[in-house]
Amino acid sequence: MAKKRIVATGAAGVCACAVLVTTGALSAHGAEEGTWQKVGDGMTGGVSGMVVTKAAGDRLDLLVARDNKDPGQPRLSAVRLAPGHAPAVRDLKWAGSEVPKDLESLDAVPGRPGEYTTMSSGDSGKFRPTVYDVTVSGGTATVRWSAPLPGTEKYAGDDTQNYEAFAVHQDPATKKYVAVWATRGSNGTASQVRSAAFDPAAAAPDKVFGHVSGPVAFRAPWPAQDEVRHISDLKIAPDGTVVLSSAQDPNKNSGPFSSAVYEAGRLGVDKGRPALKLSKPEEVRRYTTADNRKIEAVALLPDGDHALWGTDDEDFGGSVLQDRLDD
Repeated sequence: MAKKRIVATGAAGVCACAVLVTTGALSAHGAEEGTWQKVGDGMTGGVSGMVVTKAAGDRLDLLVARDNKDPGQPRLSAVRLAPGHAPAVRDLKWAGSEVPKDLESLDAVPGRPGEYTTMSSGDSGKFRPTVYDVTVSGGTATVRWSAPLPGTEKYAGDDTQNYEAFAVHQDPATKKYVAVWATRGSNGTASQVRSAAFDPAAAAPDKVFGHVSGPVAFRAPWPAQDEVRHISDLKIAPDGTVVLSSAQDPNKNSGPFSSAVYEAGRLGVDKGRPALKLSKPEEVRRYTTADNRKIEAVALLPDGDHALWGTDDEDFGGSVLQDRLDD
């Protein structure tokens, strides 16, 4: 369990539509005493990326990504969490580009309210992994620009190199942006984590990414069953702390699944370039096959003490849960 408070800043605002997430106290064994809240049904209702867009009192507004591929299926949804109410979910329209397939991440762009990044995975080599910069207004997500992920010119795609995570960090000292992304890895093959200078306001998509560092390897100490995805999502706290999730998926739509969340290192800037250091991971939370949860989304709350986990539980849809990061 995390021993320290992760310092967070205010979330970028977008009006969602209303979700009850109980702020669960932790038991002596670190078990969550809150309640998982369903935010999507069946195979098209999973959560593959998530960000808090507004925190007001005991109400939370979220955006969630869906890893759907077929026409007419949702890609982004707005969710509101409010005590005493069931989750309210509204699917967003997609505008400004062709509708992407297999979105696997979602993050806010710090210091640019209402602006978000999401990434398509490459769908096992069917297309090149692509990052989308979107703004949200009303019920529509509009693409400002899209750019292929650096270093994927020859991407062929396989289960070990499927891209699962893309996060944006703003260095507090220099105010420079850094992007971090990761493959999911599989079993004996580690996830590969890279970082790059990032300019969301660049004049052209080919100027968005600067110097690319890495890769840095990461292997989850748990789960240890077959079909482990060493990184299923990744977020960078404002102080540079790396928080990531790992998941076990037996490639059966009914599971059973298991997941863990870790603090796994720190991101900084050295001589103007990203400096990513992954350390021995410190476990924040664990969900066994008895829980049957496949965490594929992490979101950090503005108070710095809490986070949300989002699941893609295949046949069982998607759920979210609020958790405490400190003792």
